[in-house]
Amino acid sequence: MNARPQASTSASRRPLVAIAGRPNVGKSSLFNRMVGARRAIVEPTAGVTRDRLVIPVSLPETERRIDVMDTGGIGIVDREDLAASVEVQVQTALHAAHVVLFVVDAREGLTLLDQEVARQLRRSDVTVLMVANKCETRAAQAAIGDFEQLGFGSPLAVSAQEGLGLGDLYNSLEELLPDETEEDTSERVAVTVMGRRNTGKSSFVNALLGEPRVIVSDLAGTTRDAIDIDLDWQGTPITLVDTAGVHRRGKVANAVEFFSLTRSDQALRRSDVALLFLDLTESIARLDQELARTIHDRHKPVVIVGTKADLVPDLSIQDFRDKVEHRLPHLRGAPIVMISNLSGKGLQRVLKEAMSLREESGQRVGTGTLNRAVEGMMSSLRFRGRSEKPRIYYGTQIGVYPPSFLLFVNRKRLFEKESLRAIERDMSKRLGFPRVPLRVVLRERQRSPSKK
Repeated sequence: MNARPQASTSASRRPLVAIAGRPNVGKSSLFNRMVGARRAIVEPTAGVTRDRLVIPVSLPETERRIDVMDTGGIGIVDREDLAASVEVQVQTALHAAHVVLFVVDAREGLTLLDQEVARQLRRSDVTVLMVANKCETRAAQAAIGDFEQLGFGSPLAVSAQEGLGLGDLYNSLEELLPDETEEDTSERVAVTVMGRRNTGKSSFVNALLGEPRVIVSDLAGTTRDAIDIDLDWQGTPITLVDTAGVHRRGKVANAVEFFSLTRSDQALRRSDVALLFLDLTESIARLDQELARTIHDRHKPVVIVGTKADLVPDLSIQDFRDKVEHRLPHLRGAPIVMISNLSGKGLQRVLKEAMSLREESGQRVGTGTLNRAVEGMMSSLRFRGRSEKPRIYYGTQIGVYPPSFLLFVNRKRLFEKESLRAIERDMSKRLGFPRVPLRVVLRERQRSPSKK
């Protein structure tokens, strides 16, 4: 097998702070508190966090920029037997971190698993700051002295849930962080990986990076959070977001899966480009259609990625295109790529197409060109009804990513949803956006009182 180019993950040179500890001590709660948003799933079930989450954070007062990493619980063995994979994720995090926040549970007290975590941390030769979480009560605060025998001094007493003790934590971090490092401030392109369960999304991310960055298992639903991964691709800084595999909402088994679906939608909303993964060994299903419609309704340009091409060697790109256009007509014109995560076929082409879409969605159109296109469009489109006809007086571009246009009309109620979609499709062709969805906003033109 030929070696394939790998994407660099060293775009950021901010100090990395990893949060580690045994399962269910509040690592993700502390992560969310430091980030200032509910980015990691918090659920009182051991083993919810399996992958590494990395988010940039500004420390209070000094505004020092760091990366904070949430990890899976050390020593976890859950019912789906992913212990070895989680362990690899944690160990990789420890080797990359400048400082590790070793989180223990003050309410539960010192456990044998805490001692095992401490042994692993001592072997890792990394700077460790021990944090005793869940110190809401005096009894919990009084028990933190027991943790001193682990060899990392007296732990800092905090409550991630209540936000207590965070000031002391940040001050201690400041003292342990390395000297100021230069940060890559160039604009990042957010690319969200979406698809049904077990379509090869996480395998794609790992194959692209050349390392097991995200846990891959034959079990459907291994990825639960939306995982942000910074990388550099041919000089372009990218944030690749691996989302949880989506399934019918009627089959959401528990709160963890519900929040996974919510994270996927949030990831799509903040992305520049979406990658819709379809399993070439299966038919395009109704859920694939729903995902495609969601991507279109969010006005996101999309690359349609057919995975497991090595398992269907007789399927041509034209055959796949015909299937997509038949089952996903609202994504007609989107670039299509067939890939194999095992051989590496098509991986670089996916990002090349994504960057091309990003560039296309950032284009601006002159007002004259826009209004000539609007005039031509209105003369060719036919609207239903015999009473008052919808009219567009003029338009102007109000944004990019996606290309967004404000159209001044006579009455908004005359433009039905189908009419608005027809306008968006026609404008895409006339304005040179064949592969990028447009966002059209209607506003009624103010008329003088005498004409009302």
